[in-house]
Amino acid sequence: MTMPRRIIFLFIALSLASTSPLWAQKVKKEEVAKQIKEFEKFYANKNKHLRKAAVDGLGDCNSPKVIPYLLSALKDKESIVLDSVGPALAKQTTKEALADLTRVLKNDKNLEHRLIIMEAFKTTRPKVAYNLLLSFVGGKVFELRLVAAELLALMPQDGTRSGDVLMTLTEDREPQIRLVAIDALIALRHKKALDRVLVLMKNDKDWRVKATAIAATVTFREKRCIEPLIDILENGEGRLKEDAHHALLKLTGKQYSSNPKRWRSWWKRAKDRFEVPTEEEMKKKAEELKKAMAAYESDDDSSPPFLGIKTKSKRILFILDISGSMQDLVIPAGTSEEKKKKFRELYGEGDTKIDLCRNQLISTIAGLKKHVKFNILLFDSEIHPWKKKLVKASAGNRNQAFKFLADLTPQTIKNRMIKEDKAGTNTFAALNWAFGLKKIPQKKPSKNHKIEGDTVFLLTDGLPSVGRMIDVNELLRYFRVVNRRAKIVFHTLTFGAGNNGLLEPMATTSGGRFVSVTLN
Repeated sequence: MTMPRRIIFLFIALSLASTSPLWAQKVKKEEVAKQIKEFEKFYANKNKHLRKAAVDGLGDCNSPKVIPYLLSALKDKESIVLDSVGPALAKQTTKEALADLTRVLKNDKNLEHRLIIMEAFKTTRPKVAYNLLLSFVGGKVFELRLVAAELLALMPQDGTRSGDVLMTLTEDREPQIRLVAIDALIALRHKKALDRVLVLMKNDKDWRVKATAIAATVTFREKRCIEPLIDILENGEGRLKEDAHHALLKLTGKQYSSNPKRWRSWWKRAKDRFEVPTEEEMKKKAEELKKAMAAYESDDDSSPPFLGIKTKSKRILFILDISGSMQDLVIPAGTSEEKKKKFRELYGEGDTKIDLCRNQLISTIAGLKKHVKFNILLFDSEIHPWKKKLVKASAGNRNQAFKFLADLTPQTIKNRMIKEDKAGTNTFAALNWAFGLKKIPQKKPSKNHKIEGDTVFLLTDGLPSVGRMIDVNELLRYFRVVNRRAKIVFHTLTFGAGNNGLLEPMATTSGGRFVSVTLN
């Protein structure tokens, strides 16, 4: 395979200019030459899967010699190949390779290439790139500033420089920069940041920044966080009240309901003598707290439960899997009447998965208050949104939603499978739509990226089978990267345990709940 001469000469020069004792210990020269030869052979193939295999194989070879070949694959037009370059670069840990990549990061004018290298640096964390990242944070390119800020919290520290820079970013005019700065300061446990966090929690205009600040109080674990959290529980809106309640539970170890009067009354009595429990003390109460957080109350600002999960959110997206397996029975033949009765008391009526979910979702939407906004997204091999954006839960909109859901039956799913071959599960497309993104993965952050819903109910009974990403680990990595900036709470639901490895981490990392609808 022929590569552009300019790239070859650049990296030959870099390689000749330095010695590499660490590389010599890791990989023998003969093995490197063999791997490069194999890469050239298979990467020249027209089959995208072979080209991906070539990149994966070369990535396992930890040597600065492979860097130009891996970077040449960034020009590949097939997403499956392009997506493999970042993980391959993340395996390059020699000093020479990291120095080479830092030079490319500095000089390459292609923004996408730079972002892929920076994502790889989240794994390798090269000290040699530290000053360059500081320059990006203070620069004008939004995408570089954002990812560099995320990286600062992971890099080997140079005194207090990272913390000081991140503190200034909490006053940035871009909300995504502010929330990333808070997250980074949390990772650094930068004590001086708490004053700023409490100000943002109270006054910031972006709900994502407020949610990030609320979460930060649990890490800082200081007594002065408690009263501001009670203020939000008392005067806040929607999901932020829920976030504040969870933070209070984790911060105090108390198991009071979300009623702000209860918390206010306790705090008036206890604030002079109360001491925040240590993290070790809280670990002992972990199971009790988990149950307390799950016990959402049926107070005035909670929406009706969907399969047992309630929320105070006023911006809700319901995502429902309608792939072929949703025709399956939820109660197997031969089940005792006692077990059937218990199951239906917990989850409602319906013989098949789709019947049960349809009936439950209709009941939930029927109970939404007028000030709540909602939308429905169905997905199989493709996505099928009910509306283009969230709409108010007016009587008219609720009635339209009922009619939309009424068509969901085992027969309609079967018809789509037969006539349109739409039996697959495209979980990636459904998640990306929830994030307000296009059908392709978010290759770079966008300052115009607006998040409509702050809470998602995702019900799917299987693992991804079609779409841009079907590998569970790859999809989870993508979910975490994007949701780190989106701040959506995902409540995930399934039948059985077949996809717990995907859905449970999604709920846990986003602050949501995971429910498996099973026959006990």
